[in-house]
Amino acid sequence: MDIFRMFRACKLGDFQTLKTLIETKDVDVNFRDKFDSTPLYYACLCGHMEVVRFLLEHGAKCDVKTFDGERCVYGALTDDIRKLLLKEYNVINKKIIRRNDYDEFLRKLLNDTKYTDIIFKIHNNRYQFRAHRCILMIRSKYFYKKFLGKWKDKHIIHIDNKQVNPDAFQILLQYLYTGIVEFSFKIHDDVCRLFRQCHLNKINEMIDCHIQELQKKSRSSMFRNKNVTIFLDFPVSLDYRKLYRTTLPEEFSDPDNDDENIESMKQTITGDVVFQIENQQFNCHKLFFAIRSDYFAALFCDHFQESLDHRKIQTIDKIDKFIINDRIDLFRLLTCFIYTNNIDNDITLDQVCDLLYASDVYLIESLKRYCATIIGTNIGNFNPIDIIKWSRILNLPKLEAIATQYIADNLKNFINENDFKKLVIDDAQSVRQRQETDTIDIIDDIRYYLSINSTKKDLQYEFQQIDLLLQSLELDA
Repeated sequence: MDIFRMFRACKLGDFQTLKTLIETKDVDVNFRDKFDSTPLYYACLCGHMEVVRFLLEHGAKCDVKTFDGERCVYGALTDDIRKLLLKEYNVINKKIIRRNDYDEFLRKLLNDTKYTDIIFKIHNNRYQFRAHRCILMIRSKYFYKKFLGKWKDKHIIHIDNKQVNPDAFQILLQYLYTGIVEFSFKIHDDVCRLFRQCHLNKINEMIDCHIQELQKKSRSSMFRNKNVTIFLDFPVSLDYRKLYRTTLPEEFSDPDNDDENIESMKQTITGDVVFQIENQQFNCHKLFFAIRSDYFAALFCDHFQESLDHRKIQTIDKIDKFIINDRIDLFRLLTCFIYTNNIDNDITLDQVCDLLYASDVYLIESLKRYCATIIGTNIGNFNPIDIIKWSRILNLPKLEAIATQYIADNLKNFINENDFKKLVIDDAQSVRQRQETDTIDIIDDIRYYLSINSTKKDLQYEFQQIDLLLQSLELDA
């Protein structure tokens, strides 16, 4: 029903309803109806500018080079909407749509001040930047060598070279943390000089290539006025995966796939927290766990001192050590996701289910959605009725919708099952002071999916089967 309400809100321009559905119900903004149309298409067609912008900002796809994009552009009711799609969408796409959970996490790493362990002071202390050794070392060979050599054991680094532009230094840090290089062409020379000094020559080459492409497409006057923003986005996942590998106990070492320097990095890129699970130790970084999980953030603040599931047993050289009562295979997968936003391919579906519950315990919403996506993709390997129950407990409406649609698509296999009948009864009883004609959630949702996927002949028969079921249960909906 949430999908139906989203389409209706886009057609009517009901912004508040749409906002509530997307922000609290996690509905798919790129869902297609029986006419193969998306919510964005209807919002454009009906001329609802505010709704169009909101959909774009929350991941609606509209590449004008594709059929969907062309439909939206040519179907747009007003020139303002058409202008938004053609001229502003690329800006929205790269700066806002990119902001998924992991990108937001990387931004928080960059802005963190609580767990920093190094300070750069530039131009006689006029400018100050806090940072984290582990990230700078894993992302840059230049910083790796510096922290093992000249800067070893230092907590404050003074940079008095007048050619170092503080704005360029901030751009350097942003690149190292997030992979994003974004700056005004006005400081192009300062940025490239600093990147060259830090041995990031390949990045400089790509910046120059990007500028040449822009110059071909743009008016030369724009570059003479330096009124151009340079934006590039480089992958960071491989480096953060290396950092994750440095946290693992010896039994998880993988000589065939690990970088040859991983073992030496374990000795040089040290963490500040140790998790002991089944007598094995994970040498991790509070920064990553605290930002990804409110559970661990509270743990590091000693909010769980009385809990038996996690005990702080000692602090040595400012490194806290906790005992975690959990399965070591699950904690490894959880750690992998925290650092890389991904999970190893060898995970089993049983582990996915266990990890789903663990993500709920550890308050990692993005991991919960990740596991739910895997389960939804493999819905045929599960009992969809159980999935619906889990989804409601864990607040995963998108997974619930997938399971419900699977039941609708295979209704004949479930209509006479006792656990399905019990689900219908439970839904009916969940409505307080239910009247005879009140709706039943699971029945309404199944009817909706049948109506958009079935032929007219099949639909009549399937609706009849539902009516017979309700009649046998002495229910009406």
